[in-house]
Order: sequence, then C-alpha cells, then structure tokens
Amino acid sequence: MESTFNPEENSFIDFKALLNAAISKWYLFVLGAVIALSAAYLINRYTVPEYEVSSSVMFSGEANNGAAAALLFGNEMFKGTQGLTNESILLKTKSLARKTLDKLDFQVSYYIKGNVLLLEAYKGDAPIHVVFDSAAADIPYNVMFKIALLDEGNYTLSSENLGWNAKVADKTYKFGQSYLIDGFAFTIELLKPEPFSGNEVMFSINKLDDLAKQYASSLSVAPYGGDASALVMTVAGTTPKKDVDYLNAHMETYRQNNLDIKNAKAIGTLNFIDLQLQQIGDSLYFIESRLEEFKQRNAAMDLSAAGAKVAGELEALEQRKAELLLTARYYDYLSTYLSKENPEEVIQAPATLGVSDPVLNALVTQLVTLQTELSVASTGQGQENPGIKIKRQQLNEVRASLLENLNSLKDANQIGLRNLDQRINVAAAEMQKLPSSERQLINIQRLYSLSENLYVFLMEKRTEAGISKAANTSDITILREASVSKQTAPLPLRNYGIALAIGLGLPFAFIFIKELMNNKIHTVEDIAKYTALPLLGLVGHNKKEDNLLANLSPKSALAEAFRTVRSNLRYMTGVTDTASEGGKIIVITSSISGEGKTFSAKNLAYIISISGERTLLVNADMRKPNNNSDLGVSSSMGLSNYLAGHISMEEVIHTTIQENLHVLPSGDIPPNPSELLLSNRMSDLIVELKKRYDYIIMDTPPVGILSDGLELMQISDANVFMVRQDYTIKDFIKNVQLQHESGKIRNTAILFNDVDYKKLNYGYGYGYGYGYGYYAEDNETKSWWKRIRG
Repeated sequence: MESTFNPEENSFIDFKALLNAAISKWYLFVLGAVIALSAAYLINRYTVPEYEVSSSVMFSGEANNGAAAALLFGNEMFKGTQGLTNESILLKTKSLARKTLDKLDFQVSYYIKGNVLLLEAYKGDAPIHVVFDSAAADIPYNVMFKIALLDEGNYTLSSENLGWNAKVADKTYKFGQSYLIDGFAFTIELLKPEPFSGNEVMFSINKLDDLAKQYASSLSVAPYGGDASALVMTVAGTTPKKDVDYLNAHMETYRQNNLDIKNAKAIGTLNFIDLQLQQIGDSLYFIESRLEEFKQRNAAMDLSAAGAKVAGELEALEQRKAELLLTARYYDYLSTYLSKENPEEVIQAPATLGVSDPVLNALVTQLVTLQTELSVASTGQGQENPGIKIKRQQLNEVRASLLENLNSLKDANQIGLRNLDQRINVAAAEMQKLPSSERQLINIQRLYSLSENLYVFLMEKRTEAGISKAANTSDITILREASVSKQTAPLPLRNYGIALAIGLGLPFAFIFIKELMNNKIHTVEDIAKYTALPLLGLVGHNKKEDNLLANLSPKSALAEAFRTVRSNLRYMTGVTDTASEGGKIIVITSSISGEGKTFSAKNLAYIISISGERTLLVNADMRKPNNNSDLGVSSSMGLSNYLAGHISMEEVIHTTIQENLHVLPSGDIPPNPSELLLSNRMSDLIVELKKRYDYIIMDTPPVGILSDGLELMQISDANVFMVRQDYTIKDFIKNVQLQHESGKIRNTAILFNDVDYKKLNYGYGYGYGYGYGYYAEDNETKSWWKRIRG
C-alpha cells in the first residue's frame, strides 16, 4: 500500500539539519582551516619563486612594392596579420634562440642549495666561475657537480652521476688551476666563499642546442594589442635576472637577423656585379691593348667624316645591344636559379642591374623574403609546422608567377635584340664602303667604347648597391626593454584563499556526504518526516553501567524521562475508545533487535509501579528469553510453560524487589511461539491479568522480523514503538507508517530512545531538553575523537 503521508518538510536534503550538523562540528572547520592555512604557509615559504619577464618589439615592414604584384599574389588584405604571425614563428625558432645564446654566458649554470630550496645563482650571485674547453673530447653535459670548499685555495668535487663521480672524487683541486680529466679540460675560479657556509654549491654544463630548444619552447609571443604591428615576448622562470638578459639579447638578435635578411639582397647583388665586372674587365684590357697597337702602327691616321658618322651610329646600336644582352643574361640567370629546388645563394634583384619591370621587381623581392624566412623557420621547427607549410605554399605561388612573367620578358627582349641586329647590319654595310684601315679602327674603337661603357655602368650599379647596403636599417624597433612584470609563483594571497576554501570546504563536504548517506534516524525531525505517529517521549543515553532505574538516582534525567512517558501513556490509555475494562495493556515493540525494548519495558514497569499501581512486566518474546535477575527474579519458568499447560499462573508470576511490580518471564524456548500466543489459553490469560493488574507491560518480539508482536498489538490499549537514535533505519519508520495507515496497528506512539540531546536540532526545555546540564550526571562530556566520530 502506498503511503498517503506527505509532510511539508520532506525534501531530499534537509538543509536545516545540514546547517545544524555543520554548526555542531565547528571544531572540524577550525581544524581544517588551521591545517590548510599551515600548508599554504609552507607552500609559500618553500616554493621556489617564479617570475614572468616580458618585453615588446615593433615590426615596421617595408612598404608594399607593386600593388599589382601583391594583388596577383593574393595576400594584400591579410598582409599585416600574416606578417605578425610569421614574425612570431621566427622569434620562437631554435636557430634564432641559438644565435642569442651564443652572445650570452649561459653554458654553465650555478646553484646554491639550502636546507630545502635549490636556487640558481646568476652572475654576481654565483660564488664560483667555471671555464671549460668547448672543443674538449668529452664534456659532461647536464651532469650536476657538487663543489666542497676546503679553504680559499682548495676544493673537492663530487657528482650524483656515478661515472663522473668516479673520475673526479677523492681528489683535491686548486682554484684557478686548469685540469684535464678524461678529455674534459676545466678551470674553476673562486669569486666569494660566503655562500659555501651552510649550503651546497653546485654547477652543471649546458648543451647550447638543448638550451636553445628549451628557451624557444618556453618563449611566449603575443600581439601587442589594438592595430599596432608589435609583439610582446614573455618568459617565465625562477631566475628573473637571467631571463631579462636573455630577452634583451634575443631582441637584439632578432633585430640583427632582420637587418641581415635585408643586407643579404645587397650582398648577393654585389657578388653578381663583381663577377660581371671581372669578365668585362678582362675584355676591356684586351681591347685596350689592340687599340694601342693599332695607333702605334697608324700614328697619323684619323677617321673621315663619313667614318665618324658610321662609327657613332654603330657605337650607339652596340651599346643598346649590350644592355639587352646583359638583361638577357640576367633572365637566363634567373631561370637557372628558379629551376633549382633549394638554391643556397641569395637571388640578385633585377632593379640593381637596370631591369625596371615593376612586377618582376616585386615578385623577386617577395621571393627573397620568403626564402630567407623559410630558411630560418625550418631550422628551429618541424617540417610539419603549420607556419612552415603556409610559407612553402606562398613560395611556390610566387615562383610560378615569376616564371610566367619571366617568359614574357624573355620574348620581348629577343624581339628587341633582333631589331638591333638588323639595324647593326645596315650600319655595317655602310662601313664596308670605307677604306680597310678605317674600318679596322672603327671596329676596335667600337668594341672599346662598348666595353668601357658596360664597365662604367656596372661600376655605377655596384656603387648604388653598396650605398643601399650601407643605408639599410632594421625593421625592428625595441619598444620596451625586458623587465619583471609579475611573480607567477607562489601567489601568497591566492594560496591562502584556496587553502581557506579547501579547509572549510572539506569538512562541509564530509558532513554533507555523511548526512546524505545516513539512513538512520538522527533527530525528532527525521521521525516527523517519515511518520505521523505521535512522539511519546525522549529517553536519553544511559551513561551508567546499570540499566535499572531502581539502582539509579530517582532525580536523574533518565528517571524524569520515563515519568514523562508514564504521564503520556496514561493520557493515551485514558482517551482510547478501544480500551476494555480492567487493567491497561501496553505493548513495547520495535522494528529490529537492539533498539531498547527490554530496557524501556523494565524501566517503564518500574516507574509505574512506584506510583502505587499494580504492574506486571510480561516477557512475551519467547524466542529470546530475558534475564530478570536485576529485578530479583531468577526462575526460568514463564509464559511458554504456562501456555503449553505445564504450569499454573501463580507459578509463573514472580514478585520483584519493587513493591507492586511483578514479572512474568518468557520461560523456556518453545518450538511454536506464534501458535502459543494465538491460543485460547493466551486469551484467557490476558482476561485474568487485566483483572489483577492496573498495567500490563508486554515486551514483544520485533515487528520488523516476526509477526508475534503484531498479534499482541491488536489486543493492546497502547503500543509503544521504539526508535533508537542513529540505529533505527528510516525505511523501518516508513513501514510502521504504512501499517498504521492500513489499520494493522492502532493507538501507537513513538518512544525515541538512547538520545544524545546535543545532536538534536532544537534548544532545551522540559520534556525534550533533559541532557543539557539540568542534572548533575548530564555534565559529563565526550572525548574529542568521540565527538568527531559522533
């Protein structure tokens, strides 16, 4: 049958009970907070401090040369963003980090270890200075050496590395003296002896490639913010001075690298022009020699007017042809360069050789920039890096555009050369009409002028390239030198805040889980939550070894609790409509064994008898006979023997140490206790007992296990259902409510037993508040571990 009982407060979580439980366990919160804050203090005290060092640089790339070429390439709209992304990749490359480390004295790290912390000592903080031969055969990279100071002139070495410890241990060394141990040449200088006092001084040699990889991965690069083409670089570590030096040096390396990229173009152009100058210089020297020999043989010869005219025309045509041939030579060079998969040399810019096509100049400039950036990025990053893939794609697109443009320029250049050849042939035909010696002079002078003009042209271009190289400046501007921006660890306030939250949260979570998982009746509110049966009274926890009120103080809290129960029972039996004439039958039962039925039945019978009323205590649980020796009854003959017809009523009812109180023991354990309770002899016994006694207190078997108690509850005037604090399961109370609603039990009340009043959710007062110090024996307190367990 489904229960119709639906109290107002029947929520899954009883927040009031949870709050009261938390308040009652206040010492857990204090203890948790103290432990957590102490742990936070130790963390703050013994954590090696970490700092964040930051700097910023601005990248002002060259203006876009040739909008048409940029649009052809397809990155005009995103050039700014791509530029910063590429620069970010470049800054984080291992190769650039290695160039930075080559400028710094980071190959040896020095450490000072106290009782707990191991701190790195940098520059002026280091007590020693280690110099070693980087070209030595065997260098102990990443091996930690401990140096012990014997005096200001001598020291010893040891290491946790067993191999090197065997080589350096058990020897005495002198500061400032060089040593060669198994291919490792080193010298250690003493800078200051003070740090050796009470501390361990150690050093290790770093492999720069590994160190470069470490710095490259730890460097964080982020946009400056807004529309600024600037980047913020950040490094976190335990040695801020060292990180400041690294960032400052890295920015200088970055700036110099940018300048080297720009200078590489000018240097390549100079090398190309020097090669052309060498070839033309040799030709010019040969022609000068021929001209000098001719003039020596023909000292008085001079050109005629017709010859001078033809010579001038041929010289102009040959000069133009030489320029086109130089351009064609550059085109051939460019084609050969582009046919190589990974050319190592830097391409020469066409503008430096007089090739003024704007699209070609723009594409070559983009090609050079992408090649340089890709070369640097590939050194420090994996080939599968997204940034490298993007650059390779851009490089292939520029190469394809350049080849297409180059083919068109070659065709146009060939047309020009054919036109000049035709005009030169016409002029040469006119020259054939001149005398032989004059024609010979014209040819020599023509070749000389042509070579001289080309030589002068190339010299001018070389001068321009040199000036361009000297005028180059880096596109990188340092906005802010490296400095410590903040401390990242430990953070005392945050640690204390987290510790306090944990210190208070864990006890609360413990209490919450304990309350959530608790399926036992804990408070009066728990009883009211699961049943509508009235509360007969509360019986406190008995702290004495004796369980009988006769042996306790009549003014004890336990005695007063049972007096309250007696008064409430009189009210229940006095107003009930089902009570028959004669004595009142009160059934004491529970859901399971151990909830205090026998204890309550004895003391309730005793407290009723001392008021002068005739009282009988019936041990109706024939499956588990009770010991009544504390009442002065030692006979084993009882109810089962009488119901079986083996003995008379007078023989089974025994007097006790208390006047007006008699006991009917359970007797021997029968094979059929349920049938005996349902027999006519039992009914006759009840009728007779009600005539003889004012109150009959029956201690019955648990109704949650056996049906015997339910049968006796049907004939009773009042039923007392025992509930023991933190013992009775909540579901048993639900079952009692269902039985009450179904009519199986009637005139039933709850007796809350073994109550620790300090656990209840209300204050104190008569009836409910005994146990709060009103009586002397209630002043006893529990030990702290019992309160925690409680």
